[in-house]
Amino acid sequence: MRALVKYAAGKGNVGIREMPVRQPEDDELLIKIKYCGICGTDLHIEADEYPNTPPVIMGHEYCGTIVKVGAKAAAQWKEGERVVGELHTGACGKCRLCLAGKPHICDSKLALGSKYNGAFAEYLTLPARWAHRIPDGVSWEVAGVTEPFAITSHCLRERGHISDCDSVLITGSATMGLMSTILCGYLDVRNIIVSGTAVDCEQRFPLALNLGATRVVDVTSENLADVVNQVTDGNGVDGWIECSGSAAAINSGINIVRKTGQMVLIGLVGPAAIPVLWNQLLYKELDLFACFSSPPSSWEKALAVEPALAGKLRQLVTQIIPLAAWEQGFGAMRQGTAVKILVDLEA
Repeated sequence: MRALVKYAAGKGNVGIREMPVRQPEDDELLIKIKYCGICGTDLHIEADEYPNTPPVIMGHEYCGTIVKVGAKAAAQWKEGERVVGELHTGACGKCRLCLAGKPHICDSKLALGSKYNGAFAEYLTLPARWAHRIPDGVSWEVAGVTEPFAITSHCLRERGHISDCDSVLITGSATMGLMSTILCGYLDVRNIIVSGTAVDCEQRFPLALNLGATRVVDVTSENLADVVNQVTDGNGVDGWIECSGSAAAINSGINIVRKTGQMVLIGLVGPAAIPVLWNQLLYKELDLFACFSSPPSSWEKALAVEPALAGKLRQLVTQIIPLAAWEQGFGAMRQGTAVKILVDLEA
């Protein structure tokens, strides 16, 4: 089968290769992939900025159809069912974290697409326990963004408590920022401010407004603090959702969130460490919720509301490309000229 493979360590070293299809074991499913989304993590893997163990098939934001079911999995699954799935392959199922429903941060986890063969391929062989049925009536395109939507649900509903907020600032207007915009609207947040840079003005800011943002801010031409003060009568926002991974955005947000407000941290920073206004966290008694990946509970929450939010989620898919065009897709994501690009593995 054709697959996009990180075939050696180092910057680059990514290309389409012919790979074998592994037949499912008793507790596994063989899934024919329809779409796999390009994630910022994939860009970091290509640049060798994110842990990976080559050779490995990349990709983890996937949806597809079951074409073969292992004997033990047959009681729950059947061929022809449409599924999405988690990426917590390798999680032990026995440690304190796994038993607490947190396999996404198990020390034994070998994440799909970086340390375990992933979904930029025609077929994926997956432990059945990580699969979820796509709700009836949900399109392939919406199903293709379920994985980042599950992360958003975890960050805003399980870690943070955004439903308690009247006003939020979302720094970063790429996929996670826009998904946060959608979910904040669903959670009845009244004032949703989305910030970004000039690159976001043409496509992402109009989309943010269409998805529920009440104000967008280009920080290269407007003073973000002034806008927040105007919207909140000088009080600062109740919640701040950090999706950019930018050191400048992180330190500006610390100053803008109100005292006793909450910080929900989603975006990964590029370097290993950045300077942070640490004392401000203490002086303002801020609640800080650091987030990573998505436990099974967040997938259940995301899939439960996906049909109701399908119209908005579909708008995040700005390009669908064949696997052969992966380099152009990666480039568009790096340049910020696309929101979510799905790779069609059937094209």
